Amino acid sequence: MRLNSAMPATAPMASAAAGGSGSLRVAQMNLWNLFDTVNDPKTGDDESTPTKEQYAIKLEKIAKAIVELGTPDVVSMNEIENETVVKDLLARPELKDAGYQFVVEDLNDERGIRVGMLYKGDRLEKVGVEQPNPKFSFPDGGKGQFDRTLLYARAPLVVDFKLRGAAQAADGAGLLTIAVNHFKSKLGGAAPEARRQMQGQYLGEWLDAREKTKPNAATIVLGDLNSGYGEGAYEKLTKRADGTMRFRDAPLDVKAEDRYTYIYRGEKDMLDHVLVSDAKKDAITAVKILHVNSPKDAKKSQWDPSVLAGFSDHDPTIVDFDLGKLMAANKA
Repeated sequence: MRLNSAMPATAPMASAAAGGSGSLRVAQMNLWNLFDTVNDPKTGDDESTPTKEQYAIKLEKIAKAIVELGTPDVVSMNEIENETVVKDLLARPELKDAGYQFVVEDLNDERGIRVGMLYKGDRLEKVGVEQPNPKFSFPDGGKGQFDRTLLYARAPLVVDFKLRGAAQAADGAGLLTIAVNHFKSKLGGAAPEARRQMQGQYLGEWLDAREKTKPNAATIVLGDLNSGYGEGAYEKLTKRADGTMRFRDAPLDVKAEDRYTYIYRGEKDMLDHVLVSDAKKDAITAVKILHVNSPKDAKKSQWDPSVLAGFSDHDPTIVDFDLGKLMAANKA
């Protein structure tokens, strides 16, 4: 079974390879408890520690899925345990020659999950990494975090890149900032909502302040935001306090009935997003959400190596950008 690519894209999108030197392909992937086989007594990974056979199957399926996505230039990863699982993934024969390098955030989630990023080293040069995580106090008490005084259990992983071979301007033209996120879960009803909304608001305002020093830098924000359209965290991230748009979500360009990445109790939900600076929204050329994991019976195939279905409980999203438009100086 191949990834279901029935969803229309905003423009033709090949499944075999990314778009070429004039484009940039990014993918959002929640990897659903990608844990290694070693139980870490400091975290809650014992509930998700796989057998050696299960671990091998999971790595194989994820690697093949990345290939089916066109071996994107950037892959946002949620729910990975550590650098070991990323190294094991990249050692798979499907990916060992893909030229990926990676960044993984520091751990603050007691369950043992964190975010990370794969990127093509021959196209992108990493020039800076930040993990903003300020102190905030909420009624939920920071449950599930090692440091309960911080805003995020999984801090945004913000990476600056220069394009290989591109001229760099002092005002930020030619600089690409990519922020990977995994906001607080919806589990617990209304209790975590205030924290989730502040996570969206803080990141948006932090990026606003940052971009004032680099007015022509392009910014892409992606990840599992655990927030859909019209909900607090999404709205506070994508819009400024004055109502102006900060970011455009690329999946808004696909038809509404296909715009979802997760199904919970039969309800379709759009939790995973690929946002780009609103000033750069015209750079979006193609979008696909591949409904391979969300169908009702997909989880039954989790440990079946003959199919790709079930490697996650979220569907992956791929977006192509026109590099010329993405990296152009903003209009005054």
